[in-house]
Amino acid sequence: MSDTEEPQRRFNLIMKVAALAAVLLTGYYVWSFFVSSRYQALCGGSYWELDKKEIDSCIDRKKELEK
Repeated sequence: MSDTEEPQRRFNLIMKVAALAAVLLTGYYVWSFFVSSRYQALCGGSYWELDKKEIDSCIDRKKELEK
């Protein structure tokens, strides 16, 4: 291996890891937006702000709406 190949391989690996991290974070934020929006519409609060009892109540409301 020449001296120029090792830094190039390391750079490519770093770029692949950074791209994977960007895709995962973007996916998480998109998922979080839609989950939070659903609970905001049903309950008037964010999924992350509601407690377990309030979330269960929202799920029950959603089931009633789907009937």
